[in-house]
Amino acid sequence: MMKIREFLAVAFVLFVNANAYGGIINNGDFQSCDFQHWQKDTDGGGDPGATGDFSINNNAGDCSAAISVDLLEGASAFSANTLFTALDLTVASGDLRLSFDWDFSGRDDGSLFADNFFVSLGNGTGNLFNANGEHGHLIEATSSYGSGSFSVLLDSSFYNQSDWTLDFSVQGGWNANSSLSSTLNINNVSLTSVMASVPEPGTLIILLIAITGLMTQQRINAIRG
Repeated sequence: MMKIREFLAVAFVLFVNANAYGGIINNGDFQSCDFQHWQKDTDGGGDPGATGDFSINNNAGDCSAAISVDLLEGASAFSANTLFTALDLTVASGDLRLSFDWDFSGRDDGSLFADNFFVSLGNGTGNLFNANGEHGHLIEATSSYGSGSFSVLLDSSFYNQSDWTLDFSVQGGWNANSSLSSTLNINNVSLTSVMASVPEPGTLIILLIAITGLMTQQRINAIRG
C-alpha cells in the first residue's frame, strides 16, 4: 500500500506542476478599455496626446488596442508609432512564454515601400531583439495584411533581467498614391511562467490505468497472503 501512495503522490505533483501560472504583463488583454500600464510613442517624441495614432476598440466591453499610421482622420506620425509595455521577467524555475494576437489591415498595396509593422523586445538602448536575445524582431517587418496568434519561449538569458519592454511598431510607407492608412490591432498579450507541458488526455488515461493495475495487484497479493 505504501508503494501505491508514493506513486499517487508523485503523479499528483507531476500533474500540478504541469500547469502554467502567473500572468506578468499588466492589462495585456486591455480589459480596462484604456492604455493603463502601456506607453505610447510617435516618431521618438513620446505620447502624441489625443490623436488618431492610438485608440481602443471597445466591443461591448471586449477591448483591444489599435496602432495606426497615415490615417487621414488624425494620425500624426511622420514615420512610426510604437505601443510598448514593461516586462516582469522574474522567474524562479521553468520557462517564460510570451504570447499575443495581432491583426494588420488597411488600404496600402503591400509593396516594398508600403506601411509595415514589426514586434520586438527592447532594453531602452534603441536596440531591438528577438526571443533568442539576438538583434532582430519577434515578428520581422511585414507589409502583408493578415492576422495571427504569436507564441514563443524566451531565451533564459532574459530571466530575472530588468528594464525590458515589449514593443509593437507600425511604420508609415512611402507610396505617395496608396499609403493612405494601416492599423495594427493587438490583444491577449501575456507573459506566463510555464513549469512543464500539460499532459495529453492519452497520457492521463495511461496513468489512471497504471494506478488501477497497481491497486488490483495489491488486493490480489493481500488475498493470497
